[in-house]
Amino acid sequence: MRTEMQELKLSLTAEERECLVALLEAALKEALIEEHRTRAPLYREHVLIREHLLESVLKKLGPQPA
Repeated sequence: MRTEMQELKLSLTAEERECLVALLEAALKEALIEEHRTRAPLYREHVLIREHLLESVLKKLGPQPA
């Protein structure tokens, strides 16, 4: 059962945003590798959920502002 999550507003400087994007991209890359190496179905599901969360946050951060 999934519950609604409360929205959180966050203000970041350009440098903070850049750092956060880099961290999220590295974590996503690691999760993709882990997904392919994982054979346990329940753990694999956990990894897939984490991948989707990381992708969602990266999408919300959008492209680098000009």
